[in-house]
Amino acid sequence: MPAGKAVVVARKDDAWWVNNVRVGAGDMTLEPAVAGDLLLNGKPYRGNYRFVSTGVGTFDVVNDVDVESYLYSVLPKELFPNWHVQAYKAQAVIARTYALYEVRTVQAGRHWDLHPDERSQVYGGMIAETPKSTSAVEQTRGVVCVYGPSGQEKIFKAYFSSCCGGVSNSSADVFNEPAIAPLDARNNGTQCAISTRFNWGPMTFTKAELTRRVRAWGIKQNRSEANINAIKSIVIATANTFGRPSRYTINDTRGASYTLTAEQLRWAINTDPQGGLTVFSGFFTPVNNADTIQLTDAHGFGHGVGACQWCMQALALSGTQYEQIVLKNYPQSSLARAY
Repeated sequence: MPAGKAVVVARKDDAWWVNNVRVGAGDMTLEPAVAGDLLLNGKPYRGNYRFVSTGVGTFDVVNDVDVESYLYSVLPKELFPNWHVQAYKAQAVIARTYALYEVRTVQAGRHWDLHPDERSQVYGGMIAETPKSTSAVEQTRGVVCVYGPSGQEKIFKAYFSSCCGGVSNSSADVFNEPAIAPLDARNNGTQCAISTRFNWGPMTFTKAELTRRVRAWGIKQNRSEANINAIKSIVIATANTFGRPSRYTINDTRGASYTLTAEQLRWAINTDPQGGLTVFSGFFTPVNNADTIQLTDAHGFGHGVGACQWCMQALALSGTQYEQIVLKNYPQSSLARAY
């Protein structure tokens, strides 16, 4: 390939074409001689680039990279650059655990392990790497968080979000997964109050706008909410032990009711906002008025399951070492070396 020039890769006639030269069929892997030598859409990544056909004329590009190199660019995309090094080390352990769990439980037939965004962990490639992130990864190399009976500990899906708002969620409530102690609801009090999203709102939406968004979400998810009539009210259906709502019920003017998890309601409200307000979490109290619904007593940023990143930063600033930061965020867990 010519140095310093763009190379066009295309998929046609069941084969790969590089700069209009047919180079073969099957999966195609490009291996840079030196990390960063080959840019994809203008960005350098470590590891190899694997091109996988997904249909006629379409394909995925998968970045095959080792876990530690992957983490170099996850940490600076997940944490603020001025955060404490102990928070960075804690995030390295958590992100490593999450990534390895995903690798080991990947769906059969899927040709990739992780999304490069909030659906998994944000991954920025080499341009995102910083000396702090690289050092935190290297100083915790191979360390993971595990849970289970003595001698039978295993990694788990180490969820994390930005700010719990004082009360975390359980993975059972949010993701309908089997409940385990490290991912159960916790009362963290004001530990993450240093976050600007610890408290937010109130926010006011017209019922007409909420109806439009919920319908759009229902269509997108192929759910019954696609046919919801004009929204009449939204009420808290259930809350966890510490008072954080876990489910809401939406009632429409036709008399139908729809129950959503708190996270599903957040997704629904944020669907196709068209420049309007969006909510930061599903942790709020709805107040129903004639034509509007106001979200009050609102807290947190994200789904609230597992580790709270702002709690991690607060603990680090108080002098807590990364090992204890991780264990405080995942009760009854322990640390181990995966390699």
